[in-house]
Amino acid sequence: MNKISVYELIVSALKKRFETAQWAARQAYDAATSEESVAENKYDTFGLEASYLAHGQSQRVLECENDYLHFSNHKALLFTPQDEIKLGALVGLQTQDCSVSGLKWFYLSACAGGLSIDIEGEGSVFLVTPSSPVGLTLMGKMEGDDVGLKQSGKETVYEIVSVL
Repeated sequence: MNKISVYELIVSALKKRFETAQWAARQAYDAATSEESVAENKYDTFGLEASYLAHGQSQRVLECENDYLHFSNHKALLFTPQDEIKLGALVGLQTQDCSVSGLKWFYLSACAGGLSIDIEGEGSVFLVTPSSPVGLTLMGKMEGDDVGLKQSGKETVYEIVSVL
């Protein structure tokens, strides 16, 4: 897996998410300030609901902008197999039975946890924060270590096969 390519795809996805949030906020603002949003009677709450939506969308824009700027302002760090896992690490995990479906990739990031990026021919890379259960499990580990991750209430043991 090419870490620089993964980093660039993540930046691109965060930028797209930010732009989509801006579009949604503009749509919500237009709906809230439209002449059609003026209440016709005391039970007409369309305008009020639209203003709540516009506020929520504007908060989402700020969150997406912060994620994009924070991530894009930190260049991709390259790790060696002797390095401990920390922020900026791209970590490859393999089930102990080495099944292909067991290969998982995680990128430790200070923001945008939960985002997943599809890498053509390689699978998906999931962004996790250090405070997430997966992030907490991976932090401080090294290539060759075993980690247990819970999925659907069942714990699966993985070997850390790559730290990039």
